[in-house]
Amino acid sequence: MMRQRLIVFVTVTAAAALAIAAAQGCESKQARGLDERPAASSTAASSGASAAATAAPSPGAVASGVVAAAADRAVPPVDWNNRSYQDPSDGSRIDLVQGRSAGSGAPVTLTAVLPARYGGAPAAVVVLTRHEGAAPQDMVELYGLHSAEPVLLAAHASTGDPNGTGVWRIDRGAIVREERVPSTSGDAAVSTTRFTVAPKGTMKESWPGAASG
Repeated sequence: MMRQRLIVFVTVTAAAALAIAAAQGCESKQARGLDERPAASSTAASSGASAAATAAPSPGAVASGVVAAAADRAVPPVDWNNRSYQDPSDGSRIDLVQGRSAGSGAPVTLTAVLPARYGGAPAAVVVLTRHEGAAPQDMVELYGLHSAEPVLLAAHASTGDPNGTGVWRIDRGAIVREERVPSTSGDAAVSTTRFTVAPKGTMKESWPGAASG
């Protein structure tokens, strides 16, 4: 009888010791950060930060402005004539087919595409023109080409000269519109407007003699 009690006591003691050792090992593993369970909140935060960085230009990029550049051959070509755009006036969608708006309403045409660099990455300046009323409306849009699809970084709508023809270029960090009236001024520009990228996806419009602010 005494022998059976001794065997039971040894068995119970050994089982308890193993259980305590296993529990201590698990706690030690968690304390050293070795727990293999994934941290869902950490993954979600990382994904959100990446998306935000892609959508918004950095303050350094805004300060350096838009730089004229030759087309980057490493960037897949974009069919600017056949794609959808966002109207900077009201956020509505504009669909172009062969460089002209396909929907109802005032006609919109693709006026210019300028290869550029912005924030050290490939970019493109796209100008659409809406022909409505006496004066045309130019929609100036800057796209980043650092991902699979063009990313709209900044946009602005500006009223043009009803008698002029706009010529577009990039100069000293700004997008420039020179308006010419061939019947009166020949090739000389009668007005010059500069568009510089501002924070929060906007552009600042200025011209010689305009008040600063």
